[in-house]
Amino acid sequence: MNGQKTIKYNMTKTYLVEDLFEDIEGDPDNVIFKIPPEICKAQGWKEGDTMHIEVVEGQMIIKKI
Repeated sequence: MNGQKTIKYNMTKTYLVEDLFEDIEGDPDNVIFKIPPEICKAQGWKEGDTMHIEVVEGQMIIKKI
């Protein structure tokens, strides 16, 4: 496996909508999604990373690509 180690785990957290989403002034059809800092730190994500986000069975799945 080329000396690379793969770690896979699930993290389940519950947040209030108002803590995750922010309205965009002048754009009533879209919002800004704010990933909490503790999630970014735990996942090793940083500003500028490209993410894949999908909703499956009512749960949001976020993966760095």
